[in-house]
Amino acid sequence: MTSDFNDCVRRFRLETAWLQSEFTKMAAKRDTRYSQLACEMAVVRLHDSWSRFCRELVIVSALGNTITLGGMPLTASPGITDRASVIPVLKKKPPRMQYEPKWGRAVECINAASRLAITNLSTVSAAIGAKNSPAEEIRHVRNFYAHRRRESARSATASGLFTSRYYPVVFELASYKRAGLTVVESWVHDLLLVAMAAVQ
Repeated sequence: MTSDFNDCVRRFRLETAWLQSEFTKMAAKRDTRYSQLACEMAVVRLHDSWSRFCRELVIVSALGNTITLGGMPLTASPGITDRASVIPVLKKKPPRMQYEPKWGRAVECINAASRLAITNLSTVSAAIGAKNSPAEEIRHVRNFYAHRRRESARSATASGLFTSRYYPVVFELASYKRAGLTVVESWVHDLLLVAMAAVQ
């Protein structure tokens, strides 16, 4: 039996590689407003890509009838009959939810997985909630580029990624962080590690 997680991980890997490439290319042209916009949008899209991966991870897990990449067989969660039933079942679990969780936030993703009682909950929780995950750091930076609020600027600059305490300049994410990787490269690298750990 092939794992339904293969396609999930493949799509995430392809999209993040493309976003990293676009960011790197446009960050080299930091003299134009267009390049600034393209870099900011790459960060926004990176966070969105992670959120979609987390959503798909939980849905595939809840559907069951597959195996993880580590070979663990999964059974369907209670009440789940097909893909279309996953979100309605999740929303009806007490306390009832009006909207879907913010999948990119570890605590909400893990809570959704727990409410659905997925078979691989311990693996998913350990991976998504790992301290070395850059997801929360990306979320803070993304929030500033998406909303331009003073509070989100404070949260983004508190990460220590930017030289200014007031305004996160997107091109600074093209600077080196560790082991010769730029901030964006390290984000993509670490998200992929978390993703792979989550599907084992």
